[in-house]
Amino acid sequence: MEELDKYSALAAKYLAGQVTPAEEQDLFAWTDASADNQRLFEEWTQAWAITEQAVASPFEADMAAAWAKIDTATPATAPEIVERPAGKIVPLSKIARRWSVAAAVLLAIGAGLWWTNRAPVAQQLQLVEIRTLDNERKAITLPDSSRVWLNENSSMAYDANFVQRQVNLVGEAFFDVERMVDRPFEITTGDAKVTVLGTSFNVRAYESEEAVEVTVKTGKVALTSKKAKQSIAPLAPGQTGVYKKKEEKIELATIEQDNADAWKTQKLVFDDEKLMYVVAALERYFGVVVEAENPALLECNFTTTTAFEQANLEDILTVIGTTVGFEFSKTDGRYLLSGKGCQ
Repeated sequence: MEELDKYSALAAKYLAGQVTPAEEQDLFAWTDASADNQRLFEEWTQAWAITEQAVASPFEADMAAAWAKIDTATPATAPEIVERPAGKIVPLSKIARRWSVAAAVLLAIGAGLWWTNRAPVAQQLQLVEIRTLDNERKAITLPDSSRVWLNENSSMAYDANFVQRQVNLVGEAFFDVERMVDRPFEITTGDAKVTVLGTSFNVRAYESEEAVEVTVKTGKVALTSKKAKQSIAPLAPGQTGVYKKKEEKIELATIEQDNADAWKTQKLVFDDEKLMYVVAALERYFGVVVEAENPALLECNFTTTTAFEQANLEDILTVIGTTVGFEFSKTDGRYLLSGKGCQ
């Protein structure tokens, strides 16, 4: 418990933006040490994203005294699990409930305030968690009437009362957000955050991938990063903002992701696009590897006369190959394109 207190305190400072470089290095060495540590840190981050209502000011706190008061305010038994149509409402574990109170307490300390009625916060905070498996997709209506389509192998969590329109996403989802000028809608995924008022857009944020991508369909979106302290605002319809995890930087994609939400629409459309971008879209959509024997082939352009709707990959490659000028073969799950193409 002593070690847990140390790293929960470091996590609090990190999420509040008050951690030193040495402390940050120590924290992430701890999270990298085991999968349990990583899961616990993600749980803290989710709780923080839900309870965060302001940016904490620099502070110095008696952490031992703060945790003691939090323990007193945190009930030892978990409330009953309740089922809801939008997903399963999952009570936070004692550690996560302790953390959810801590987030509020740390914000209060930073403002020079102290809440006398802390127990209800821990008792009332309930996370709705929705998950999908392989080849599974779900459509969800949030309490504010916003709609979310969750792609396979993804998860989303939010506070059941949804007073603050905040969700935590791992994986991919398409959002159609109800416009509320006085209540921005926020999506947190790792270090990246997406903020909107009312719009539709796709967020791709799988943990195994090196980047977070946000592609706007309608309206305007802001993409920010706490760690990189960067932002792109606004992203306009047709634009894609990319947060590169390793480089810790945000940039505007140079290529329009016309098929970013193809997993949802079940349609692929190509409008005078280079074959290299067509191949990239096919690889993402079908989860395969497509290579060209002749690199010059990838410079050829291709346009669909009609959308490929719920078609299989080999039918699509046959149509494109007939138009552009290549043949394809399949070996060990990889597709190889061969031919002179448009040259």
